[in-house]
Amino acid sequence: MEISTELIYKYFSEIHFSKGDYLLRSGEVEKHLYYLESGMVRIFHYDFHRDKETTVDFIFPRQFCLSYESFRDGTPSILELQAISDVCAYRIDKQLLDTMMKDERFIAIKLQIMEELFVQKARKEIQFLTQSPEQIYKHLIEKEPFLVQKLPLKYIASYIGITPQALSRIRKRIF
Repeated sequence: MEISTELIYKYFSEIHFSKGDYLLRSGEVEKHLYYLESGMVRIFHYDFHRDKETTVDFIFPRQFCLSYESFRDGTPSILELQAISDVCAYRIDKQLLDTMMKDERFIAIKLQIMEELFVQKARKEIQFLTQSPEQIYKHLIEKEPFLVQKLPLKYIASYIGITPQALSRIRKRIF
């Protein structure tokens, strides 16, 4: 299921981010829901005590992007959202979305957005439960080959849950 882009263009505002820009920093409250038109965003957690980043997800074009718990609860995010390529996105402010939800006509839109976010999360969880790191890497290459080629290997390895050295071995077997 994919949300109608007509709805996105009607109610969301276009915004651009340059590679390296943050859509959200840890400790900030998420105030926007984004829909990526082009580019890619990395969602990660930075553990200050261990000085370690863990990539939680990559968001590709035609996907929604946000720190959900922060958005829903109005609490500081533990996640960071960073553009890892130039990004064209559409965003809607939480206050506007909440105001729209007072009108029953818009509840279907929110439901569609929530379903899409759920499907994205469920697909990822199923993939990580049923596929090897090599299969996950191959899937990333098939899904967005041009963007994945530009990603630092340490981001991909962190996302898959392996070391950069293990990812190098996988890449040698594949290529």
